[in-house]
Amino acid sequence: QGVMDGDADLPSAREARLVGASPLGKLAWQLAFPLLQLARTARAGASGRGPSRAWLAANAALQLGADIALVVVLGPWPVVYLLASTLFGAALHPISARYVQEHTALGGPGSAQETFSYYGPGNLVALNLGYHNEHHDFPFVAWNRLPRVRRAAPEVYDALASHRSWTRLWWRFLADRRVSLFDRVVRERRGGPDAEA
Repeated sequence: QGVMDGDADLPSAREARLVGASPLGKLAWQLAFPLLQLARTARAGASGRGPSRAWLAANAALQLGADIALVVVLGPWPVVYLLASTLFGAALHPISARYVQEHTALGGPGSAQETFSYYGPGNLVALNLGYHNEHHDFPFVAWNRLPRVRRAAPEVYDALASHRSWTRLWWRFLADRRVSLFDRVVRERRGGPDAEA
C-alpha cells in the first residue's frame, strides 16, 4: 500500500493505464517488472518519499564498483548469477504472484484490508515471503520466525483474508479482466514533505 505516484512499491497511474486489464498487458508488465521497479525508485526519490537522487546515484556507483570487483576477482559468472537471480525471482512463475498478493485488494476498491498474506507450500522455497501481514506488524522479526507470529495470535491472523495458492492467485491476476494494477491498495497522502498543514 502507499501513495499513488509517490511510493516505489505502487505502479503509477500512467503505468496502470498502460498495462490495463488484458492478460497480455499484465503478462508484459510482469516480464518488465524488474526494470519498472528501478524506474519507480527514481520516481519516489524525485517525489521526496524515497531516497534522494544523490543517494540513488551513490548506490548505483557502489553497486557498479562491487560488480566490477567481482568480475576482476572471480570472472563474469558471479555477476551473471546475480542478474539471472533477479530475473528469475520476478519471472513468469507462481511465486512471483507475491507482488500481487501483498497489497492487491481482490475484493475491489474500498476493501478495508491493506495487506494480505499467503499461507502455502511456496513459503518453504520463498523464505516465508507470504507472511506479509505478520511482516508488516513486526518488521524486525526474522523471516524464519514469521510463522510463529501467526501461531501466537490466531485470533488476529485467522480473521484476515489470505491466499492459499500463489498459482491460483497468479492465474486470476493474469486472466481476470476485472483485476488490474488499479486494484492495489492506495492511501491518501497523510503527511510528508508536501502535505497540507
